[in-house]
Amino acid sequence: MKIATKTLTSLLIITIMTLSTASMAGASSAGNSSGSDPKRESRFQRLTQRHDRKMELRASVLEITPEALKEELKSANFDQVLKRHGFKTREAFGVAVTGKLKDELHKRGWSDDKIQKVVEKRLNRLSDKT
Repeated sequence: MKIATKTLTSLLIITIMTLSTASMAGASSAGNSSGSDPKRESRFQRLTQRHDRKMELRASVLEITPEALKEELKSANFDQVLKRHGFKTREAFGVAVTGKLKDELHKRGWSDDKIQKVVEKRLNRLSDKT
């Protein structure tokens, strides 16, 4: 993958924030069909679209080539493509993306402790701003 390490950490943090917000919202409001904060989810989508322009990350999680993903997206929306490849929801896909991002950071020499410290530090900084 040709995504910068700093960008990988940003995507990881946004993914974790999106997933944690979705799980809290899902637990607190069973009537909400989406179950997540649209503002954070759209932020994650904007970041992935910007930093994953060639669709390498999303395609690798779906275990297809970026070209195949582009072709599938021409005929169907992203939710339908996810379902074709075995993901029931975007949240399940988000969990897989989190794992892929952590795996990529491990390949670049990051330890679990370093990943955890960076994530906690940035999440604390972001929570202080809001």
